[in-house]
Amino acid sequence: MLGHLLCVGSLSTLLLLLLSPPLLSAQEVTVRLAGTGRSTNEGRVEVFYNGAWGTVCDDEVDINLANVVCRQLGFQQSLTWAHSAKFGEGQGMIWLDNVRCNGSEASLADCRSNGWGVNDCSHAEDLGVICSSDRRPGSAPAEQASRQQPSQQRSRNQPAQAPQPESVAPPAPPAATAHTSASSRMGHEIALNRNPTNSRRGTSSPRRNGHEIQILRRNQGGSRSNQQGSPAVPQGHELPTRLVNGASYRQRQDTGRTSQQAVRREAERQVNRQSQSQSQSQSQSQSPSQSQLRNERHQQSSGNHVEPEPDFQDVGLEPETHYTQGSDRVRLEEVRLRPVLSSHRGGLVTEGVLEVKNAGRWRHVCDQGWDLSSSRVVCGMLGYPSAEPFDQNAYRKLWDSKIADPSSRLRTLSGKKGYWVEKVQCQGVETSLSQCPSQLSLSRSDVPCRGGMHAVVRCVPGYQFTHSGRAPAPPATQPVVRLRSGPRLGEGRVEVLKEGKWGSVSDHLWDITAASVVCRELGFGSAKEALNRAQLGQGTGPIHMNSVQCTGRERSIMACHYRDVPLYTIKHNQDVAVRCNVPNTGLQATVRLAGGREAMEGRVEVLMEVGGVKRWGAVCSENWGINEAMVVCRQLGFGFASRAHQETWYWPGSQDARDLVLSGTHCIGTEMSIQQCRRNTNLYCPRGGDGKSAGVSCVDTAPDLVLDAQLVQETAYLEDRPLHLLTCANEENCLSSSAARMNWPYGHRRLLRFSSRIMNLGRADFRPRATRESWTWHQCHRHYHSIEVFTHYDLLTLNGTKVAEGHKASFCLEDTYCPEGLHKRFSCYNMGEQGISVGCWDTYRHDIDCQWVDITDIRPGEYIFQVEVNPALDMAESDFQNNVMRCRCKYDGARVFMFGCHAGDAYSAEVEDLFEHQRQISNNFL
Repeated sequence: MLGHLLCVGSLSTLLLLLLSPPLLSAQEVTVRLAGTGRSTNEGRVEVFYNGAWGTVCDDEVDINLANVVCRQLGFQQSLTWAHSAKFGEGQGMIWLDNVRCNGSEASLADCRSNGWGVNDCSHAEDLGVICSSDRRPGSAPAEQASRQQPSQQRSRNQPAQAPQPESVAPPAPPAATAHTSASSRMGHEIALNRNPTNSRRGTSSPRRNGHEIQILRRNQGGSRSNQQGSPAVPQGHELPTRLVNGASYRQRQDTGRTSQQAVRREAERQVNRQSQSQSQSQSQSQSPSQSQLRNERHQQSSGNHVEPEPDFQDVGLEPETHYTQGSDRVRLEEVRLRPVLSSHRGGLVTEGVLEVKNAGRWRHVCDQGWDLSSSRVVCGMLGYPSAEPFDQNAYRKLWDSKIADPSSRLRTLSGKKGYWVEKVQCQGVETSLSQCPSQLSLSRSDVPCRGGMHAVVRCVPGYQFTHSGRAPAPPATQPVVRLRSGPRLGEGRVEVLKEGKWGSVSDHLWDITAASVVCRELGFGSAKEALNRAQLGQGTGPIHMNSVQCTGRERSIMACHYRDVPLYTIKHNQDVAVRCNVPNTGLQATVRLAGGREAMEGRVEVLMEVGGVKRWGAVCSENWGINEAMVVCRQLGFGFASRAHQETWYWPGSQDARDLVLSGTHCIGTEMSIQQCRRNTNLYCPRGGDGKSAGVSCVDTAPDLVLDAQLVQETAYLEDRPLHLLTCANEENCLSSSAARMNWPYGHRRLLRFSSRIMNLGRADFRPRATRESWTWHQCHRHYHSIEVFTHYDLLTLNGTKVAEGHKASFCLEDTYCPEGLHKRFSCYNMGEQGISVGCWDTYRHDIDCQWVDITDIRPGEYIFQVEVNPALDMAESDFQNNVMRCRCKYDGARVFMFGCHAGDAYSAEVEDLFEHQRQISNNFL
């Protein structure tokens, strides 16, 4: 019996040893930088272990860990490290967590950690580093190192022609040794085709061009003789050398491409002359038809290596694009309008001759077959919502006169086939001309564009774009869709108006077609991107729409098919957003930043008309604030403003812009240019110019503070608090002025108390403007104030008159709570760093000092209770409209009733007016 147990125990131990992953030494652990870094010395840290790449969690990270990573990558040292997936979220495993290094380790594997794969993190906590640009002596260049694969680095002392087996590859079965020896040497193959008996790489079409990758099961029983004899089979995750530099590989293939293309074109001409049935019978020919290509997209042969299709140079085309070819592929990269009937003096170009860019050359489009649907596609690309007919006779007369002139350049060019794009046929719902069938020339026609002329397009601009340079006029009707928290014009989270309330849209089935409907409805062109997963921030309030499906012809997103969202079934982390094509207004060229350390900061210089002459000059910093800075950053396409500088001694201005040309600037924040804001008619600047000129600092992302209105409504109550308990609050001016006339410490004050929860729904951490060295110490409460006034609490009459007020200083700005997957990073304990992390919130309980409004002197009646976060706009946010929360409040002298609490921008104008004047208590007055 004992022997039997020992035998079973030995077998169990042996199985554990066989199944456990091989341990890698420090030299075998490979590190790389991935993600959205701007250069090769920064990015998300990824580690190759157990045959797979994985990320590192940012818990307990310090500069020592960053130094070890950078030195292992061949850099001298680390400049800093980045938390919370700054360089994008990774995929797959999170290999390391709670990594602790002393800084002297040669490899990340030498540092202490929880162990491989042991973590409690999500990819939202992926670690990134920024290394110094200086390389260590003897290390490979950054570009070369970033392209190396793990198998290459582990066998760099071995000949490249004899790749060794991967340590993680399983042993081949004995019965299949002859067929799988090459497979075990290749590791994971990556195939273009699925059918193991019908490899058709030589007949690939333009629609399947590029590197389409599928990882499939190993073909254990099939014949692989054609691949076993190839010495260029990649090892493990190694890519073929011809893919390391695709440009040089294509150059080497040019010599053999000419004959292949000639054969292919001849086959295409034969196929096009056949009937549909004949096309189907020749499905194995060298050039299949487009219908066959669509069917073959899901009939890829097996094989497990990445191989480009050498017949076509261009890659990266839209997968659903259909092309009709003449002598070459038609890829229309860019469009523009040339105004030939009117002199263009800046501003919008809405009408003109269409020119398209193909293979780096600008060409004309033949108007044979051109219609208003094709014009609509062009206008969408140029940032206009629609197209309209034009005066064809005027353009025809101009065309005929140019063709009749022997010296005309147009007459010479129009006779060349390479100058034309013909037979463009769009349906009007495409987002680009590249999605429309077209030809570069007609092979059977001796004269290009016979009987036609160049196509002309006339676009209709959106209501917010004017020729005069004035501020955009409001729309004629109340819009039912809007964009929020977008860093640039035509970008933002999509919100729709339904039953008087603004709400967001969930991302199920969200696509570029639905996004284009939204963009055109807002007066922009077609959509450039349809964003999901709250990529431009989360909304608040209801979620009105889900599973939105549009044809592309709807005038409003409300006309699309969609599903209603039951309450509390979908979260705001699935909110959709859009990036729209916007017209080139020329406003970006009328402002610039000078003297900054980088392009997104500096002294503001504007182009203004002074004495009938346009000249550059500086801006007076009198009353210069965050709203004005936001307009400048958006005008330049730089995103949000993080600071509005009223002194710019450290940023020297341009020599031609030393004088002030603009003063008294006052912006709402929605203007498209600083020139559209209100300003002094006559220049007046008591502060002076030069070093006291206005400046800005711009950023791509910003926080967004939103108050939880429901919590305020649920926690409001009255308290009669004795004066001897309000000494500290009185010192911090948290009581009304009548408290100073009382006989302290006798008596009491009546306080309207409540809890508040302030959430950061933006894309950057909210930090106080003042540095730690300038925080104010309050001896009575024995804490630091990082922001003197963080919140205003006001009680207003129904006509807006303020009858009571309070304020809350930011004595402790910290992460009180973070949802699952996020970790608290800011804490006031022991004078720690203050702020609110992205996705977290700071809660002020009802029982702390100053979390009230003193209503001792208020008569019973109906009021509006208002809370405003960041009232002075000291700190930048992506959206200031949602900083205000309002409630209806009824006070009967002994009790208080709070109802209808909502964010200040949550209702339509009509419902907000109803809210202010509704006289009865009801939560259902909508």
